[in-house]
Amino acid sequence: MRSWANNISTRQTLFCLLLVSLVLAVYYPALLSSIHPVDDPGIVKLYASSPPLSQILLPGFSYYYRPVLELSFWLDNALWGMEPGVMHLENVLLHCLNTLLVFLLARKACEQQGVEPFPGGALAALLFSLHPVNVEGVAWIAGRSDLLLTLFALSAWLQWLRWLAAPKWRNLALALLLLVAALLTKETALAAGGVFLLLALVWPGTAPLRQRLAALGLVAAPGLLLVLFALLFRSGTSGLARFTSAAGLHHWSALSDALAALGFYARKLVFPFPLNFAITEVDPRHALLGAALLPALLWLFLRRRVMAAWFASALLMVLPAVLVAVNQVAWTPFAERYLYLPCACCAVALAPFIPSKATTLHRAGLALLGVLLVAYAAVDLQRTLLWKDKLAFFREAVVRSPRFGSVYNELGGQLLEHGQVEQAAAAFTTADRLNKRESMRLLIKANLMGVAFARQHYLEVRTLFFQTFKDKKDANADCLDLLQKADSRRLATLSGKEKVALTRDILETLDLLGEKRYDPFWLYRSGQLLLAVGDKAKAAQFFSRAYRLAPADAHYRKPAELYLRRLGSAQ
Repeated sequence: MRSWANNISTRQTLFCLLLVSLVLAVYYPALLSSIHPVDDPGIVKLYASSPPLSQILLPGFSYYYRPVLELSFWLDNALWGMEPGVMHLENVLLHCLNTLLVFLLARKACEQQGVEPFPGGALAALLFSLHPVNVEGVAWIAGRSDLLLTLFALSAWLQWLRWLAAPKWRNLALALLLLVAALLTKETALAAGGVFLLLALVWPGTAPLRQRLAALGLVAAPGLLLVLFALLFRSGTSGLARFTSAAGLHHWSALSDALAALGFYARKLVFPFPLNFAITEVDPRHALLGAALLPALLWLFLRRRVMAAWFASALLMVLPAVLVAVNQVAWTPFAERYLYLPCACCAVALAPFIPSKATTLHRAGLALLGVLLVAYAAVDLQRTLLWKDKLAFFREAVVRSPRFGSVYNELGGQLLEHGQVEQAAAAFTTADRLNKRESMRLLIKANLMGVAFARQHYLEVRTLFFQTFKDKKDANADCLDLLQKADSRRLATLSGKEKVALTRDILETLDLLGEKRYDPFWLYRSGQLLLAVGDKAKAAQFFSRAYRLAPADAHYRKPAELYLRRLGSAQ
């Protein structure tokens, strides 16, 4: 029985251990990092609430249908309570596994081309493990989707190559099972089916054409089922529908945008700098590079079919990212993490180019490659440390993307956490001025109100609130909460009729707040305000409800009981 790596030598086993150690050394700061302000809080909040497993596995409960990914987060909560350090460790370990898979696939590519497998496989794995575009996916908890997708896709392709070389039902079954897992991790795995076709066309082996075609039919089945599933359960797969939508696109403009995105991602794989988390636009001249990729692939296909197939696989796996850029469906239309799996494909494609004979020219080339890898490792370490320092992270992001309102909003939040209130106010004001996304408007307005509250400008909070909402009923719970807090602080400065009027206004706000966000504390607070305006009977009702509904350990439960006793004795 063959081992996991086809009985690779002790030297290669030691190299794999060294490779894992290198990845752990470069990414160790991630283990000490907290959750990231973008997307991570939503993940932690959702799964820390211990949703039922049916909500995870069945469609209709979330924007995307990604049950394997969601199950991993559900297990994070069940096993270690969403501990950030452990979740970061999972990402790093997934990157280690993917690096080892690149090593195995690169060895196979070298063997097929008649090249010594170890040097090419080793350098391909090193290049993938240290490529700077991969830091975003590894250092960000929310980036796990790309790591898991890559794990399943690379594993499926490895089993597929084994089946093509010597058809065994076990390898084919494993390939299909892993492809299904990839599809249930992230919908962009639909493009992985094309890689099966490419490899079937170019990879030698004992599987005859008819058998290959039949197997490809089986490979296509999971993707077709996922599409049918999306059509049947639209509410749970709205992300997939929006992702593939072509509504509102102008054909020539969309083609130009697609070529620019394609050229941009190709350039990023060759020259990844500058690294940026918030990429909102790219130079349209990248379209020239994008247009040149297909002729270049055709030229390479005529000379080295296997390597061309792996480069074409990278192209296929980057197409979903191109669709994101054209349809503008994500927080940013471009992202480095989308290159994680394409980077693995390119590393495998490059492996057979690594010479096995050590001539002077080859030694010089390998020395330059070594310098490049050391530089990449230094960049990765610096970048991982930057992901750990959230304030420095967003300071850099606004420098790299000075016209992106959302990133100023994130910077403002970090500045506020660090007590830099005036700078936070300036950042939120800039975010409001630059914002072009309706989905961000209320969040930015709430942050403007929050920073006004932090500056103790309570009347400004009220002014901002009614500039944003014509009626209190239109406001969300966060904004209503800020309004009642600011108005409550103003009460101490008022007297007479003004104080009574504002008190009744706050009571109205608390009623609306109770409708939008269940919390018995609002009942307790309403009781206090009613007591302040002399309505003891109604105050007693609110204190009674607050006492009955409050959690046993609520800080206001005992005071509510004391209020009830006093009001009872007074009556």
